[in-house]
Amino acid sequence: MIGRVASPQCIGPLLNGWEEGMLYAYLAGRMGYAVADGAYRSAQVRVGDFCFFAGEPDARVVAWQPENARPYTILIPRTPDWRPLIEQCYLQARLTERYAFAKKSAFPREKLSVLAARVPDGYALRRMDGALFRQAGQEEWSRDLTSQYPDWDDFAAHGLGIAAVKAGLLLCGASCYADWPDGIEVEIDTHPSHRRLGLARACAAALILACLERGLHPSWDAANPVSAHLAETLGYLPAGAYPAYELWQ
Repeated sequence: MIGRVASPQCIGPLLNGWEEGMLYAYLAGRMGYAVADGAYRSAQVRVGDFCFFAGEPDARVVAWQPENARPYTILIPRTPDWRPLIEQCYLQARLTERYAFAKKSAFPREKLSVLAARVPDGYALRRMDGALFRQAGQEEWSRDLTSQYPDWDDFAAHGLGIAAVKAGLLLCGASCYADWPDGIEVEIDTHPSHRRLGLARACAAALILACLERGLHPSWDAANPVSAHLAETLGYLPAGAYPAYELWQ
């Protein structure tokens, strides 16, 4: 029988050594939840749009979905032997490739300061505040900048974000998709009409510097080569590509 996991410690051994920011957030008790078989040999962990499979491959664990399943989910198997089960269970899932980065990257602070200052005329960088938090939640393009936080108080206590604004409007942001005691998972989004202006790079550089000031690691996991290239220009060290599945339903 597949059921909810009462405590992250129950499946901790299945996740040990898996360097994923969202899993750090789950293990810290900050975000997400998990289900597992009765013996805790196989588990599924969900944090936001991400779903991770770990342990012994189990078709029942793959097939389990919450009643309020999200319309879009990224399925990530820890080992290749999960992949046939995912493909059999979700015929509509699309195989894709994501790019991981080392969790001990040495960031070039001087370069990041220069990049953060390269903002086009008319734009300004600001720390995420309550007003910008609420703006982010009102638009589809910016929703994931704050979507994992129930309210501004929770974000202010645990989160961190940098926004590019013009005339008071949020037009780009680098923020945390998830957090844990010594790090955050970076989320970057730009309004479609304001892309290719260097805003994402400036916001990301400023966010990394803000994290370093607080002793936090800004974890980066890229969904495409463009994001991966941006990460490398900011000082991240590639840790290899890995397979994932995109599921729309």
